[in-house]
Amino acid sequence: MKVLGIDEAGRGPVIGSMFIGGFVTDEKDLDRLEDLGVKDSKKLSDSRRERIRENLGEIGDSIVEEFTASSIDSMMEGMTINRIEIKGFARVIDQADPDKVVMDLPEPDAEEFIDKIKKSMNSDSTDIEFTAEHGADDSFPVVSAASIVAKSARESHVEELHSKYGYDFASGYPHDKPTINFLERYLDQEGELPPETRRSWSTAERLVDQHRQNSISDF
Repeated sequence: MKVLGIDEAGRGPVIGSMFIGGFVTDEKDLDRLEDLGVKDSKKLSDSRRERIRENLGEIGDSIVEEFTASSIDSMMEGMTINRIEIKGFARVIDQADPDKVVMDLPEPDAEEFIDKIKKSMNSDSTDIEFTAEHGADDSFPVVSAASIVAKSARESHVEELHSKYGYDFASGYPHDKPTINFLERYLDQEGELPPETRRSWSTAERLVDQHRQNSISDF
C-alpha cells in the first residue's frame, strides 16, 4: 500500500514562494522513517533536517509543488490562501497516485477539508483513504517527512534570494525586521518591490503606501 504524507512551508511570508511537500512510501517502510529520526521539520536543526532529507530517497519519493509570489497574488484575486493550499495538496495527490493520504489540517473541520481536496483533484479519489489531523506533521512520520521536503525546498529558495540580492533578509516573514528593512531599502532604491514579493499581502501594501507618502513629502 502506497502512503502519502503532505505538508506545506512558506504559507505566510511576504517574500518568496509557498511549497507543498509530499512524501510517498510503501506502508511496510514507515518504520524506517522513524529509525531515520524523522520528525516535524520545525523541531530539527537545519543541518539535521538536510541530513535526513538526503536519506529519504532510500525509503520513498519526494514531490514538491511550488506556488510563486506572482502566482499567489494572481490566485488571491479569486480565492483564499487556504484554497491555494488545497489546490497544491490535490496536485501532489494526483502525482503520487497513493492508496492512503495523511495530511496536516489547516482548517477546523477535517471532513470538510478532505471533501475540498477530493473536489480539487483531477484523478479519481474513490479508493483513496484520507486522514487529516491538526499536528499531523508531529504525529505521523510520513507527514513529518513531507514537512522536511517542503521546508528544505523553501529554505533553498530563500537562500537563492539572499544570494540574488546580496542581502540576508532572514525568512521573509512580516515579523522579521531584516525582511522589512530589505523591502524598505529596495523600494527606496528601485521605486518598486522585488518581483518575489507577495504584493497582495497587507505588509507589502502598507510598505508601498508608506513609500508613496514619503516620496510625496520629499517634494
